[in-house]
Amino acid sequence: MHEVAMPKLSNTMEEGQIISWRVREGEPVKAGDVIAEIETDKAVVEMESPQEGVLARIVSGEGSVVAVGAVIAYIGAEGESISEKPPEVVAPKITPAPAPVTPQVPQAPSHPQPDEKGASVRVLISPAARKLAEEKGIDWSRLKGSGPGGRIVTGDVEQAALKAPAATAVRPTAKPSVDDTLPALDVTSDEADVEETPFRAKAMIRRVLAAKQSIPHFYMSAGVDVTALMGRADGLKATHGAGLTHLVMLACVKALDLHPEINRSYDRGRTIRWKHVNMGLAVDTKDGLTVGVIPRSETLSLKALVQQTQSLVVAARGGELSVEQRRHATFTISNLGMFGVEDFAAIINPPSSITLAVSAVLDKPVVRDAQVRIGKVMNLTMSCDHRVVDGAPAARFLKDLKALLENPDRLLTGQ
Repeated sequence: MHEVAMPKLSNTMEEGQIISWRVREGEPVKAGDVIAEIETDKAVVEMESPQEGVLARIVSGEGSVVAVGAVIAYIGAEGESISEKPPEVVAPKITPAPAPVTPQVPQAPSHPQPDEKGASVRVLISPAARKLAEEKGIDWSRLKGSGPGGRIVTGDVEQAALKAPAATAVRPTAKPSVDDTLPALDVTSDEADVEETPFRAKAMIRRVLAAKQSIPHFYMSAGVDVTALMGRADGLKATHGAGLTHLVMLACVKALDLHPEINRSYDRGRTIRWKHVNMGLAVDTKDGLTVGVIPRSETLSLKALVQQTQSLVVAARGGELSVEQRRHATFTISNLGMFGVEDFAAIINPPSSITLAVSAVLDKPVVRDAQVRIGKVMNLTMSCDHRVVDGAPAARFLKDLKALLENPDRLLTGQ
């Protein structure tokens, strides 16, 4: 019997929502058949069967939100029964508080413990149930499981949350939900209509909150005289289909080639030096902001960059980004210039070390040949991750980015 787990369909995905099952229990499937639609933090993705067989059991129904790695179904041979021995999760060792004045941490798990002093308690619990228990502050080591082999499932956690506090003691490591950091609003039906936030929007909210709280941001801005570049805008649109966003992307790719130290990320004590530029682009969709990725952007001509960007935007707005179009943005661009925004700073989109905010092109005074003239000026603001990028390297990168945009011949060399 093969366990079908919730796949990790993007580098930022922690859980997914099952939109629909395309196959019913008892129906045969082949490897590669689409068996379900999964909504991730960025798109709705078709999930393929990992092997041939029969869909023996659906564990999580449509609408369920399931942690990555949790079992959502079983596929087996015709007539094969599901194993009664599920995977085990080792609970952390629980020790009493050192002084009597401090409340004792609950000690009595409902599962037998080994005789050895200090040995770990072995508790069977599904990943989804464990995540739910931590969110609700439930001490899952004290619960009795109703799943196969005594495994704790999400229903056990939900039932425990309704019982007396003694049965649901808070574990010392439990973390509150970010939604609990502010008091809940008391809203009446006369004041407002209240609806559940869509799954994808919730995922984006958690992501930007975590990025803002955990990444030390610093900011750097420059005004760019794009008078000469805008003078060639009509021709570039006719020959390459290129707009200003595409030209900024091309300039960023070329500047990153000059400054590879910018094209890296920090992750849990590791510095990741990317071998390619995976250009991230923030896209406004009906379900909120999402970031699509153009992998290996440094290998593309301006025309190819335009074509891939157009496909990316269509896929993002249709909720159909591929796995490759959601994976590891090493540099991200957010352009609000089309709305007339004069200046803004973005939240860093990890794993990018820099997210570049592009503002509107405005008529402003510029100095050329010791004379003040009216030119086309665009403001760029970089949000930088200070864990992996320092001020001086960021400034050098921005200086060369500005120079490329102000010199169209240099920017368009080879195009």
